Amino acid sequence: MNIDIAITASEASPEKTMHRNVAVIDVFRATSVMITALKYGAKRIIPVTTVEEALCQKKIFTEKGEQVLLGGERNAVLIKGFDKDNSPLAYTGKDIKGRTIVMTTTNGTRAVNNSRHARNIYIAALLNADAVCEKISQDGNDILLVCSGRENNYTLEDALCAGMMTDYLLRNCRTITLSDIAWSLRDIYLLYKDDFRKGLANSRHYNNILKLGLDKDVTYCLQRNITDIVPYADKQFNIVL
Repeated sequence: MNIDIAITASEASPEKTMHRNVAVIDVFRATSVMITALKYGAKRIIPVTTVEEALCQKKIFTEKGEQVLLGGERNAVLIKGFDKDNSPLAYTGKDIKGRTIVMTTTNGTRAVNNSRHARNIYIAALLNADAVCEKISQDGNDILLVCSGRENNYTLEDALCAGMMTDYLLRNCRTITLSDIAWSLRDIYLLYKDDFRKGLANSRHYNNILKLGLDKDVTYCLQRNITDIVPYADKQFNIVL
């Protein structure tokens, strides 16, 4: 079983994802939101890449009698006319249960859509990393961890999560081969595993999130393995449990 890592959403090409099990990671904050929303009872999440597509999907599902919420962000800010932004803490209330959430974000939903040629797609973050590793490795197929990054740039928080997952797989799978980038991100994780914030101190994306006053989101998203749910993309490309 081979383990490789794409360090940005743009690297999740058909050639790289095809025939592999993929786990998409966007710690700050899209996949953390998806995991949280489904944990608190959302029916499904529909990941789309544009605002226009989100509005179209809402109309389609509303006409089917679904209760729909629009969620997401552009540049970490609530999209005008949307119900919720990209804070996982906004997806813990009673209004989430039973709802279809149509979601578009700058990086995370693009990474999911770019991975649609994969054998299977799972949604990962620090919140559920070990559970995803258990699921993604069950059938013995090659694995690609897709870090969403930010605007086609590498981000350290996604790298730490991918490194953490690589370390878990290396310790718990008998036959495994790592790519050079997988080895590298595992080493970064091991360097900062006892204090992620120390590792992130000079990270641009981390500091941008803090400047927006989102420290509570950061604290939440940096929690490790607080749930064992493993969201995945079904045949209709809905994110479900």
